[in-house]
Amino acid sequence: MVEQVSGSDAADILSATRRLYEAMYRFDARAAAKLGLHVTDLRCVNALEAGPLTAGEIGARLALTSGSVTALIGRLVRTGYAERIEDPEDRRRARVALTPKFRAEADRIYSGLGRAIEAEFAQADPAERQAAVDVITRLGSGFSTPLQEP
Repeated sequence: MVEQVSGSDAADILSATRRLYEAMYRFDARAAAKLGLHVTDLRCVNALEAGPLTAGEIGARLALTSGSVTALIGRLVRTGYAERIEDPEDRRRARVALTPKFRAEADRIYSGLGRAIEAEFAQADPAERQAAVDVITRLGSGFSTPLQEP
C-alpha cells in the first residue's frame, strides 16, 4: 500500500525536486556547451540513448514542431554525433541514431558525474541504493501527470 504524503512533506519533496532539476539543468547546460550543442540537442541525444528514433518520435518525445526537429537533426548530423539510417521496414523513413563519436565525447564528459554520484552512494547499502532509484522513478512518474487548468 502506498502511504499518502502530507502537504508539508509533499512541499519539501517538490522543493528538493526543483533544486535537483536546477542542478541537472546547470550540469546539462555546461555539458551541452562542451559538446558544442544546445540543451535541446542534448535532450534529443538523451532520448536517442535507448536506440534510433524517427523524426516524428523525436518531436513527440521533446514536444517540438517538425521544423524544429529537422533543424535539430541537421545540427546533430553536422557535428557527427548522429546519423540518419534507413528504416528497414519503410525505406521512405529514416531513423536517427547516435554515433560512436558522440558516445566517446559523452563518456568523457559524464564519467565525472558518474564518479561523483558513485561516491555519494558508496557507503549506502544495496537497499538504500534501490530506494534512491525507486524514489527517482516515482518522481519521474509524478511529472507525467497532466497539467491542471487554471
